[in-house]
Amino acid sequence: MSAAQQTIEKDRRRGTVAPLLPLALLQSMRDHDRPREVLEDENLAESLPRRLGLTGVVESQIHRYEEAARRGRPVPAEEVLDLIRLVLRRPDAEPILREAGAELARRYFARLPAAATTALAILPRSARLGAAKRSVRALFRRILGPGRLELAARPFTVRIREPLTARVGGAGTACVLYGAAIEELIHLYTRQRPRLAQPHCAGRGEECCEWTLEE
Repeated sequence: MSAAQQTIEKDRRRGTVAPLLPLALLQSMRDHDRPREVLEDENLAESLPRRLGLTGVVESQIHRYEEAARRGRPVPAEEVLDLIRLVLRRPDAEPILREAGAELARRYFARLPAAATTALAILPRSARLGAAKRSVRALFRRILGPGRLELAARPFTVRIREPLTARVGGAGTACVLYGAAIEELIHLYTRQRPRLAQPHCAGRGEECCEWTLEE
């Protein structure tokens, strides 16, 4: 096991999460709260503070997580749980969580060297899908906290035991965060939108969360 993998495993046992997860959640919430248009007679000083994602508190938290990401400092899992619970109180919780998951995938994919992304265009689909699976494993090791990740190859299956999202209620709504991240990573590598089935959900009281790629 490499030094980086040892660090990730140590963080998992301590119940910490990479800051890119809460950062994606806050930025998604902020984006959803931005007004699509501004009316001529609208008093922005009064209307904008009502949008939670645009408050100074959220901006300061975003800056804090960006600094933690630069320094490689993990975030306590309980802190992330509180943030997910806050999102779940909103009527637009599901699209916020879905966009946050997709953004996690995009940020991780953007870290690839330019030569690697160029090579993807000429690789066969099986090779691109294999690379996507490896990235799913690497990303989820960083964002699962104390959860346990299991992967199966045929069909490609992602299984998470004791996921954070099962500890916040919401009848499994929070699990769309993970599902969206898996879907977007596969899409970025293969340039095809995958079909994912979720036969099991710990948020609904089952043993684990599970997603299977339908090919």
